[in-house]
Amino acid sequence: MPIDQPPGGQSQPTGSHPGSLLDHLSDLFAAGLEYLQARLTLAGLEAKEALLHFAIIIGLFILAITVILFGYLFLCIALTVLLANLLGIPVGWVILFLAAVHFAVAAGAAYYAVTRLNIAVFTATLAELRKDQQWMSRTSK
Repeated sequence: MPIDQPPGGQSQPTGSHPGSLLDHLSDLFAAGLEYLQARLTLAGLEAKEALLHFAIIIGLFILAITVILFGYLFLCIALTVLLANLLGIPVGWVILFLAAVHFAVAAGAAYYAVTRLNIAVFTATLAELRKDQQWMSRTSK
């Protein structure tokens, strides 16, 4: 066996000794990557569990909204029949009146939503972005 080879038979590159700074940094980097991989694997498993959890919650909310809408529909039908019997007028006129009330409420809600669209949002963020843009245009000249 030549003198410059270690007992294992493999020669080390010139300037690389076992326990050198490069070996320690390489080992530290590899350990960091293993740690990161383990954490990302755990995060992936937890993300799958969270997705299932939130899918169940969203499904329950959809079910609740559906039941509420049907309950509201049945309440409106019952009120229509009760008002028609109480006032002694045909059911058709009560249905027409309640439909008009619903359309008026819907139109009011739509008008309120449109007026709320004109309110500025993210004003502080937009102001900072404008300042950044002005600064960049001054410094790039």
